Amino acid sequence: MEIRVAVASSNGATVNEHFGRAKNFTIYRLVEEIWQHVEERPNLPPCNGHCHSDTLLEQTATLLRDCQGVIINQIGPGAMDTLLYRNILPFALSGSIEDALATVRDSKLFRVRNKIG
Repeated sequence: MEIRVAVASSNGATVNEHFGRAKNFTIYRLVEEIWQHVEERPNLPPCNGHCHSDTLLEQTATLLRDCQGVIINQIGPGAMDTLLYRNILPFALSGSIEDALATVRDSKLFRVRNKIG
C-alpha cells in the first residue's frame, strides 16, 4: 500500500492553511522513509468565514480519500470528525512542510496504523 499525505499550504513552503479554507492540497507519498511530491490538487474550500458547507466538506474528504493523513495549520471539530471517519489522520502543525512531514512520518500512531517499519 502506498502511504500518502496531503498538505495545506498557500505558499508551498510552510503549513499555513486552515483545513476548511484550503484552496489546494499538495500530495506527498512515503518511499523508503523519504517523502516525494506527487501532485497538487485544487479544492473548493468548505468554509467561507463563520459557516461551512457540509457538502463541500464531504467533497474535500473525498478528494483526499487516497491519503492516510492530512497536515493543516488548523481544523475544526466537524472536519476532524469527517476525516477520522474516513480513516484519514489530521495533523494540526505549523512550520515548514519538510518538518511537518518528518513529524508525521515519525508519529507512532501513523506508523502503527499504516504498518510502517
